Amino acid sequence: MWQATARTRAAARAVRTAAQARPFATDIVFAVVMGALGVVGHLTASVEASERDAGPVGVAILVAQAAAFAYRRRSPLMAASVVTLFEIIFWVSDFATNFDAIAVLAIYAATAHGVDRRRTWQVVGGIVVATTIVAIIGVLVPEEDLPALAVVGLGILNLSAAGLGEMMFARRRRIAELEERAIRAERERELLAAQAVLDERSRIARDMHDVVAHSMSVMVVQAAAAERLVDADPERAADALRNVQETGRESLSEMRRMLGVLRSDDESPAMTPQPTMADVESLIATCNEAGVETELVVTGTPQRRSAGPEMAGYRIVQEALTNVVKHAGRPVRASVEIDYRDDGVVLAVVDDGLGAAASLNGDGMGHGLVGMRERVELYNGTLRAGPQSGGGFAVHATFPYDDAAARA
Repeated sequence: MWQATARTRAAARAVRTAAQARPFATDIVFAVVMGALGVVGHLTASVEASERDAGPVGVAILVAQAAAFAYRRRSPLMAASVVTLFEIIFWVSDFATNFDAIAVLAIYAATAHGVDRRRTWQVVGGIVVATTIVAIIGVLVPEEDLPALAVVGLGILNLSAAGLGEMMFARRRRIAELEERAIRAERERELLAAQAVLDERSRIARDMHDVVAHSMSVMVVQAAAAERLVDADPERAADALRNVQETGRESLSEMRRMLGVLRSDDESPAMTPQPTMADVESLIATCNEAGVETELVVTGTPQRRSAGPEMAGYRIVQEALTNVVKHAGRPVRASVEIDYRDDGVVLAVVDDGLGAAASLNGDGMGHGLVGMRERVELYNGTLRAGPQSGGGFAVHATFPYDDAAARA
């Protein structure tokens, strides 16, 4: 029993798939079946009163009607009009039949598949009115002996078919709209995912720039110092080379950590903590080793903050000091001031050198001042950067605390 039911369902699915693959062929087959039923009903109908006997004319009308019915989905209004016309001819010719459903199905198909809804209902309304008038005439003509109840039944049947077709059309339209929304949502999701990838690449590019540019600048300065001192002061030259080695090793480790996170399939990779404002002292030490006399001034009491603003502040100090090392010239002094206030943190990186503005205005790769400004604005902060009147360059950044950022 269960196997028979499964086979029946499988056969039904196969028929439905074939029908969806060849819709017009399916319409032709259905029209042939309906035409055959109409012809059989005509040939087997009993003749009453003034009705005519079955003959080739009646069969030809039914065959032509079925042929028009085959186009009920390709040209629904035309098919419904032609089918109704042959139906009226069949009635007026006074042929008898035991099967008369094809006209009702044509009305249903017109409202179910008509694209222009206003014109569809104009045609369907005309069909209903025309068939009703013919039925009323059949009631009024004494020879026909058609009961008045048949007119009411015909009107209800035709209107029901039209209403059912309208419901089916509305259902298909809703399904199409839902599918379109799903496709649009999928496209939007793909666009958002692509944008997220671009944003992440941009963030990683900024972080890589911050790490590599700072470390490489220090290494270049230390290497140049070692070259100058290799003959005059070998010990200091060796110290400079050791600093180059240590800086390079730290930079390489940082790069491996970043790239390892990108490549890792582990959901919880082992990562070192992101730098915070507490790590600024290491930047100061690195700059001093690179020959840039740098001092750190911290005022106020640090408050607990989220990791994002902490890292952003560290990166801004790092970017500013990197540009001092690379472009400020020699000799140069720099100062880093961190002021912890009640409503946020104020950073200031000031030098008395030359040329830092050229790099901060942009290096052609989207970093420099643009990247610093993006980091600050991400946390509702402000950034001011530019040359000083007495010489040198200054970078001022303000980061509000999380509650102040929320209010902003």
